[in-house]
Amino acid sequence: VGEVRGLGAMVGAELVRDPITKEPAKEETSRIQKEALKRGLIFPTAGVYGNVIRFLLPLVTPDDALEEGLAILGEAFQAALAY
Repeated sequence: VGEVRGLGAMVGAELVRDPITKEPAKEETSRIQKEALKRGLIFPTAGVYGNVIRFLLPLVTPDDALEEGLAILGEAFQAALAY
């Protein structure tokens, strides 16, 4: 993760291959998105290189739904980066 930015419940996490050079991790981001979708989690990507994962949560998101979404995201990261 190169940078996390946002305001309120709208947050973006920029994925990079190298934290020093900030080389965009476009392919990895796409794989993570596909793995998350297989597990029922939908999120848009953004940024010039398509390497930003956007989190757009309703302010009334229950804690258990947030925890479930984060668990799925973790699984998606592991599956996508195991390639």
